[in-house]
Amino acid sequence: MEQRRLQDLSGRTHQMFPVLAAADIDVLRQYGDVQHFMAGDTLYAEGVRHNCMYVVLSGEVDVYRAGMNGDVLVTTHGPGHFTGEIGTLAGRAAVASGRARTATEALTIDEQQLRALVVAEADLSETIMRAFILRRVSLLQDTICGLVVVGTARSPDTLRLREFLSRNGHPHAYFDVDSEAAELLQRFNLPPDGIPALITPDGKAAIKPSNREAADLLGISPEPLDGRECDLLVVGAGPAGMAAAVYAASEGLRVLVLDTKAPGGQAGSSSKIENYFGFPTGISGQALAGRGLSQARKFGAEVAVPVCAVGLSCDGNQRYTLTTDLQERIRTRAVIVASGARYRKPDLPDLARYEGRGVYYNASFMESALCRGEDIAIVGGGNSAGQAAVFLSRYARKVHILVRSAGLAASMSRYLIQRIESAHNIELHPYTQVAALHGEDALESISCRAADGRMAQYPLSHLFLFLGAEPNTAWLNHCVALDGNGFALTGADIPAGAWPEQRPPHHLETSRPAIFAVGDVRCGSVKRVAAAVGEGAAAVQALHAVLART
Repeated sequence: MEQRRLQDLSGRTHQMFPVLAAADIDVLRQYGDVQHFMAGDTLYAEGVRHNCMYVVLSGEVDVYRAGMNGDVLVTTHGPGHFTGEIGTLAGRAAVASGRARTATEALTIDEQQLRALVVAEADLSETIMRAFILRRVSLLQDTICGLVVVGTARSPDTLRLREFLSRNGHPHAYFDVDSEAAELLQRFNLPPDGIPALITPDGKAAIKPSNREAADLLGISPEPLDGRECDLLVVGAGPAGMAAAVYAASEGLRVLVLDTKAPGGQAGSSSKIENYFGFPTGISGQALAGRGLSQARKFGAEVAVPVCAVGLSCDGNQRYTLTTDLQERIRTRAVIVASGARYRKPDLPDLARYEGRGVYYNASFMESALCRGEDIAIVGGGNSAGQAAVFLSRYARKVHILVRSAGLAASMSRYLIQRIESAHNIELHPYTQVAALHGEDALESISCRAADGRMAQYPLSHLFLFLGAEPNTAWLNHCVALDGNGFALTGADIPAGAWPEQRPPHHLETSRPAIFAVGDVRCGSVKRVAAAVGEGAAAVQALHAVLART
């Protein structure tokens, strides 16, 4: 077996693999049972859900991952070490296997007791959670072992699948059929048009899987949801929804969070958030989302991805039923609507034809790799557009920012404007709109119209759209009052006669009791991460008062 250690993250190996003191192990004994394993016994297997955490008392446990050319040893746990990573806490499939190297005695702590442990034992919780998070981050750097994605940069489905895996923190390697994957196509008998394809560590291949099919294959999809009941159902796992989940779960409510893509919402795709309180050097949206997800799971909230809400039934007795795209029905005492907003699509001929083939709505590291050394255009004047411009300017040759207005001052934070003004390769085009897209199989150029009607054509293959916001409220099925643009009305904004009770609605409560709206989906919300987090926390506080009356 090839030997290779997990990548050391800035000298933090001692935090990735801490050695527990005897006193710590004595505390852990109340949460588990001692088991004995013979040399060669498997403790847990890659791809299998619901694994225990093992604390090695004596002997050694090898941790290894399946690679294309055989197993690769990534670390060996000795006495005082413990197994697991952040997926262990949520019952997700293991991304590595553990096998006893010698006769081994270990303390076995199942996932239910593990969740109780990380809540009750503050000092040990810090040690365990830090190690779990760092191990997953390190595994994300591994592009040799585990899951393999075979695709092409010209395929929208390849981009979708890679974004889904990356946003959900699932380690994988990527091979492009245009340059390096021909041998893989032959080895796994994949047809030339069978991309993207997922190849699991045990050699199974899935051709053009949906996100849900990929999640099922990898063991990261939720447990069966049909017939589930909870105290609080949170729809949307952006900053507002995840904050609500953290506060509600930490206060003892049974919480289920649904999201169609990944934790983090629009903020999760941001390359760096620099004006969020407490992070003076900034933090990437994905890192912030990952921390929120770990925190929610620590307190027992279940986060189910990818799950799409398609309908909400309000039967009048403050028991609500949500239906998913797979016709699963979930009953809940309360709902927090945190489904956010999506970027508006401009009215351009053949726009759908170029989506994923030169037109993008995110600016992540994957998109940056596609446009390295090339000219690109960004449409939009808000903070998302500004962050994308600053980030992509590190990779692109030239960044054109196209805005309909006179400039950026009215809609973008000053620090981003200063970054844009100081960048040598960013050019602002005021009073400019995209009028047409051109290209055969992919985007090759765009035509733009100035305020005076003059047209100009730019030979570029990458266009990033960050235009306005359309609320994701169609799934509410007319259950709550919306404004003319589809945003949820709350508190004092609820129309006269729409509120059914004698008491006044809470500030974040919709026209239905015990249904709250927070974050970008709410009419009048402040489009900032800090405001969204605050609304999620405030909604839970009001929710307790509402539930106490039922």
